Amino acid sequence: MRIAWFIHRYFPCVGGAENYGRAMVRRFVAAGSEVDVFTSDAHDLWYFTNKGRRRVEAPVESRVDGALVRRFPVKHLPLQRYFGRLLSYAPHWPTRCVAASYMPILPGIGRVRGPYDAVFAVGFPYTVFSYAAYMTARAAGAPLLLTPFLHLGTPGDPVNRAYTKPHQIRLLAESDTVVVQTGLEAGAVRDWGIPDSRILTLGMAVEHAEVTGGDRARFRSELAIPDEARVIGHLATLDLNKGTNDLVLATERLNRSRPADDPVYLMLAGPSSPDFERFMDELPTASWPWLKRLGPLPLPDRPDFFAGIDVFSMPSRTDSYGIVFLEAWANALPVVAAAAGGVPDVVRHGEAGYLVPFGDLERLSEALGGLVDDPERARALGAVGRRLVDRGHTWEDRFATLEGRARELIAGRRARLSSAG
Repeated sequence: MRIAWFIHRYFPCVGGAENYGRAMVRRFVAAGSEVDVFTSDAHDLWYFTNKGRRRVEAPVESRVDGALVRRFPVKHLPLQRYFGRLLSYAPHWPTRCVAASYMPILPGIGRVRGPYDAVFAVGFPYTVFSYAAYMTARAAGAPLLLTPFLHLGTPGDPVNRAYTKPHQIRLLAESDTVVVQTGLEAGAVRDWGIPDSRILTLGMAVEHAEVTGGDRARFRSELAIPDEARVIGHLATLDLNKGTNDLVLATERLNRSRPADDPVYLMLAGPSSPDFERFMDELPTASWPWLKRLGPLPLPDRPDFFAGIDVFSMPSRTDSYGIVFLEAWANALPVVAAAAGGVPDVVRHGEAGYLVPFGDLERLSEALGGLVDDPERARALGAVGRRLVDRGHTWEDRFATLEGRARELIAGRRARLSSAG
C-alpha cells in the first residue's frame, strides 16, 4: 500500500496522538507499505500561533523509521489569532476546517496529492490536517480514515464543545472510517448519525520496551530525592486541562499535614502551557523543595522517570484515552485519574487506580494520600495494572486491526470501480 498520514506533530514530538501515529507508521513501513507523513514543524502546540515557542529543528523532508516525513513550516502573521477566530464563524465549511484562534497557518498542506491507496488523519481540534487529508483522499480516490481523539470531557464542559462543532462532525461524516478509542467516543460519533459499520473502536497500546526497565536509584540521585521518599509523577503537557494545577495544589495540601522533613515529592514532566506558567508564577514554589519540574521528557528518559516514582497521576479532563496510564501500568504503578472523557473506560475505579471528579482537590488529595501512605495497597493496584497491559494492549494487535480495515476499504473501492467499468 501507499499511505498518506496527516498529523499535527510527529516524532521527536511525543504525546498520545503522536505516539499512536508513530507506532502505526512504523508498523505500516515494516509490513512493506510506503508511507508519507505530512505534519507541521511545531515542537509544542503553542508554536502554531506564537513564533517564540519551540519548533522542530529538522529538514523540511527527512526519513523517520523508514517513512518520508514532510514538515510544513508554520507561518505566523500579525493578529493571526484574532482573524482566525473571526474566520471560524464563516458559513463556509472548508474555511471553518482550517481557521480558528489556535489553528496553524500551513501554506501548501491542502495541495498534497499523490497516488495513495489510503489516507489517514489524526487529531482534532486541529482540523486543518484532517481537511487536507480529505482533499488528498478525494483527489486520489482513496478511502479516508480519521482518528479524531475526541476530548469529550463531561457534558456541558467547554472542552466538550471544542470537539463537537459542526465542521468537525461533517469531516467525520465524510470519512470512510472513524477510528475511536472508547465506548464513550463511539457513542458520540454514533449519535451524530455515523453508522456502526463506519466506526472502528481500536483502543491504545504501549511500547513496553521504550518505557520499562528504568534505573530508580539513578533517577532519584540526580534529583536529590531520598530513597525512602514517596514520589508522585505526572507526565503530560503541563496545563490546567490536564489536571496539573490541581495536582500541584493537592500535593501542597498533602504536605501541609506532613512533617517538613518527610514531604511527598511531585515530579512534573512535560512542556508547560502559558497558562500553567502564569499559575506557577503566583505560587510560593521557591519554598516547596518537594516540587520538581523536569521539562519535556525525551523518550530515552521515560523508563527512569517511571522507575523513580511510586504513584502516577494525570487528573485530566481532556483525554479520549490516556496512553500514559498504560505506560504507568507497564511499570506496575497505581494511577489516579479524573472521571472525565474516555478515561473511565480505561481506568476502573479501585481496580488498578482511582478516579476522582475533575477539579475536586479534596478527593484528589485523599486518593493520592491513601496511596502514598499505604505502599502495600499501591503495589497491589500497580500489579493489577501490569497484568492488564501484559494481557493485551500491544501495538501489533492494534495495527493488525487498523491495517485490516484499510485493506477492506481499498478492496471495496476497487470492486466498485470494477463493477462500474
